Amino acid sequence: MSIGKWARGPLLSYQGPLPGFEMERMDEKLYELTRGLVGGMGFILVNVDEVVQHGRRTFRFYIDAEDGVGVLDCRTASRELAYLLDAEPELADGYVLEVSSPGLDHRLKKEREYVHFAGREARLVLRSPVDGRNVVEGVIGGAEGGVVRITPTDGQELSIPLSDIVRARLEIEERTGAQNATREETR
Repeated sequence: MSIGKWARGPLLSYQGPLPGFEMERMDEKLYELTRGLVGGMGFILVNVDEVVQHGRRTFRFYIDAEDGVGVLDCRTASRELAYLLDAEPELADGYVLEVSSPGLDHRLKKEREYVHFAGREARLVLRSPVDGRNVVEGVIGGAEGGVVRITPTDGQELSIPLSDIVRARLEIEERTGAQNATREETR
């Protein structure tokens, strides 16, 4: 059996989305859809991440509150979010829902997260150096128009385009025993 010239290369080669066929990211759509619901429950919707692993579509909702969130808060929010998500036709094939607090060392990705965590310490890894360094540690001043403001412990406030940040995380703040005791265990 011989192989003809036509069978030597791939019959179809996919190089990315076809023009006009870009899919809307579900995480942003779900953020907008559920922000009011979460706010009405007394929480702040920090972010929604969409992850596909082993063919399973997972949506991770990060909620916060003035005095933090606990397991019962996440369970309550999860139940309410599930009712809303189950009504979405685009999710008819199923999904996994995870609801949690952002965590002490939350990874910062979106502008709204820098706004929410203004006043907290963070560590940013930059694509290109600013003031001669690729890593900036300091207090988040906020974000607006795609620019993050951060004040390093040893300098003046810097304005860094969000697109220049490769990776960023909140720094874990050390607390005293009295500060930790203010949070109810059962909440």
